[in-house]
Amino acid sequence: MQRLPYRVRRIWTVLFLTTLTLCLWLAHPTLTIGHKGIAEITTAKSLALTQRVQQGLELYQAGDIQGAIKSWEAALSNQQRHSNYSDEINVRTYLARAYQQVGQIPEAIAELKQVIAYYRQTNEPIKVGRMLTEQAQLYISLGQHRRAVAILCGQNQINATCNQDSAIEIARHHSDDLGKVAAWGSLGNAHRLQGEYEQAIQDFERSYEIAQRIDNQTYIVSTLNGLANTYANLAKGNERRAEFAKEIGDKKAAEKFQQSTVGNDKQAVQYFEQSLNLARSQNDKVNELRSLLGLVSLNYRQHHQDKAIVNNTLQQAIVLLEQLPDSREKAYAAIQLANLLQPNQNSESVTTDSATQCLKSELLPQSVQLLNKAVTITQKIQDREAESFAKGRLGHVYECLQDYQQAINFTQQALIGTVANESLYLWAWQAARLSKATGRVKEAINFYEQSFNSLKSIRSDLSLEQRDFQFDFRDNVEPVYRELLELRLEQTEHLVQESDIQQNLEFVLLAIDELRLAELQNYLGNDCALALIQQPVPLVGKNTAVFSSIILKERLAIILTLGDDQKKFKSRLFWVPAKSQEVKDAINDLRIKLEKRSDLENSYQARAKQVYDWFIRPFLKDLETEKIETLVFIQDGILRSIPMAALFDGKQFLIEKYAIATAPALTLTNPTRSNPQELRILAFGLTQAATVETNAGAKFFEPLSQVKSELNIITTSLPESKGLLDQDFTSERLQQELEKNTYPVIHLATHGKFGIDDRETFLVTGKKVEAHQKYRQTETYNEKLTITDLYQLISNTRDRNNPIELLTLTACETAVGSDRETLGLAGIAIQAGSQSAMASLWKVDDAATVQLIAKFYQSWHSGLSKARALQATQIAWLQAHQQQLESHPGYWAPFILIGNWL
Repeated sequence: MQRLPYRVRRIWTVLFLTTLTLCLWLAHPTLTIGHKGIAEITTAKSLALTQRVQQGLELYQAGDIQGAIKSWEAALSNQQRHSNYSDEINVRTYLARAYQQVGQIPEAIAELKQVIAYYRQTNEPIKVGRMLTEQAQLYISLGQHRRAVAILCGQNQINATCNQDSAIEIARHHSDDLGKVAAWGSLGNAHRLQGEYEQAIQDFERSYEIAQRIDNQTYIVSTLNGLANTYANLAKGNERRAEFAKEIGDKKAAEKFQQSTVGNDKQAVQYFEQSLNLARSQNDKVNELRSLLGLVSLNYRQHHQDKAIVNNTLQQAIVLLEQLPDSREKAYAAIQLANLLQPNQNSESVTTDSATQCLKSELLPQSVQLLNKAVTITQKIQDREAESFAKGRLGHVYECLQDYQQAINFTQQALIGTVANESLYLWAWQAARLSKATGRVKEAINFYEQSFNSLKSIRSDLSLEQRDFQFDFRDNVEPVYRELLELRLEQTEHLVQESDIQQNLEFVLLAIDELRLAELQNYLGNDCALALIQQPVPLVGKNTAVFSSIILKERLAIILTLGDDQKKFKSRLFWVPAKSQEVKDAINDLRIKLEKRSDLENSYQARAKQVYDWFIRPFLKDLETEKIETLVFIQDGILRSIPMAALFDGKQFLIEKYAIATAPALTLTNPTRSNPQELRILAFGLTQAATVETNAGAKFFEPLSQVKSELNIITTSLPESKGLLDQDFTSERLQQELEKNTYPVIHLATHGKFGIDDRETFLVTGKKVEAHQKYRQTETYNEKLTITDLYQLISNTRDRNNPIELLTLTACETAVGSDRETLGLAGIAIQAGSQSAMASLWKVDDAATVQLIAKFYQSWHSGLSKARALQATQIAWLQAHQQQLESHPGYWAPFILIGNWL
């Protein structure tokens, strides 16, 4: 899968990620030996430097980096004819560092590769190791953190042991302390940006220990900054997790995460203050400014900050900025300062660098001044990318001022100046908002579509390797899709020709699908490429109907899509006059009532009928005319948290009339028919109580008393199937079994937890493992099988052309109020390489689970499709428990089918 171009990654970093100092700052000056090298060379009289090389050094020292580059490029051309190769390597080293300063990272990498090759040839290992560290730092600035880790240490870092040809091992083998400091610090930065915070802290601590031992104050400052940033990242992530826990009503977890946030913040402040004091004592203005910016950002997130102290720190940073020489770093620092002029006005929420957030009006002039300074600097150093970014942010300031003409002028300049096509996303979105605000709807749609297409081209990379971006996705990416969808849907109301309506709705469905894919990629947060299917779901069969929903601020849009005999499809739009909060409240209320199995008054029915009236009643005539048998729902947000089977028309449940399935996205569903006669199941189960280690502390799970019966029924009714329990349920045993045999179905009867991202989404196995975090009271925990673990395990043992037919999860539960957890249900199936998954939305009665699962496999094995098998199972349950408490949806409805329903 292609990686995200570095220009776009830097924009994410500067604008969206509160990593406290710019990624490009951390990438090279922080721990690079090389940048000291250029300064030192100017005083090295023993070197026989040509006039052009000397001129370049003088220009570089004077801040004219582009002039230096031209001189060195000319010197290179001359040296190739008249000088020896070692002189050429010196020039290439200078060029690599100068290219770095003006953002020409690919050019810098190309030069360094030649330098490294030369030092390998001349057997100068210390120089090889140091240049490898510089190369890794360049890859970090590109966002290619895994590649950087491979260069610095290798892919498998165990007990601080790295590969023989890595930068760290070369430095260690040749007792190069400076090389070790730089390499360990750079590795810490790479791990930090990957979200491997515990590992990053260990790396920075190793770098710090060596820097202290050799008394190198510059590198001590750098490692302190690295540690501060890492703890700040931890604090931000924990605060977002606390918000998520509050949303789903988990007060204990929310409190635990909030306590961690406070502790991480205090640790970050201590490191920043140490770094600040040391930088001042060394007259290190660059690191001094980084520390000041970090402290301002941290204080903004701490809700009880002393405003006078914050403002004083901010003003110190602004004054210090003037003392730095013009450079790309200085330009981006000015941009960051412009964003830091005030805290988030809502002190109850996490501070986010939203692309649309506005400062107070009285602060906007100072913001304009700082951004104009950034523009001047970037023009001087001829950095088109940074100039475009600064002008784009200026456009946003004028957008906030409602000076739309100025805003449009600067935004257009930003668009024209974009270096990479992918970066059009940001400024096209801004241009779209401005066009909409000035009443030019068609122009707004065109700009939104530019932004949409740009996002589409980089969708598979939206997760980045910078994990914090996952938390900001809703603020800075989703709005592009939703704002475009709203305009296009509203446009449908003004179209007359049926062909125009269908064409417009076809685009809307495409955009909805892209949003669903982007959400999943963001949730999964890794390099797993989504296997897209080009055949639209409605073309599979004329007896299938697809419902797509999109929740907008003022109303809910529902689109019914049907296939026809000509292998084309037609769609109809229905507006539900319900605001987004009303939709959320109604769905949460329904979900709570559906879970309450002791509800003798069937209080869920009113809400179930209300949602039925939203989705089904407007389209009843279409469904009857087309003789629809199967309904497929592609739901938005909180709508994913309820089983559509439980919708109620006043007399019967929806499942009694239609087979029902859920699809994560049109293009993620491959509706191909399986051969149920060849049904063989590999089943694992956990009967015993379990405790797992989580970021919020130990989590206890009750025993699953009926799981043994569940697996016995499976292996008895399907003799070629295999069931393993408790201590035999381990990731190693699962891998062994998959290596030996091909099973169409994997059945996991165990607890599952779905969290805010893929790292907190896991299944519980029977294996006992030692606590890996410090100060845990319990010595051993049950092993967690995360989404990523499951993906890697299955992808290593399964042919991609022979995917799993079904992944069944029978003891999972998602929280009320969470639309994030239901992404985990879809994500775990996709990561498992499964065509479909069947899982429970809430904790099901153990005895009921055994009966329902047995009936489902029996029905599927007899030749029914998966959706029809589930329908037959749920209808049979209702018929067997008429007028009984067990007819309540709490018993039979939570099982949903995700993905291929055939």
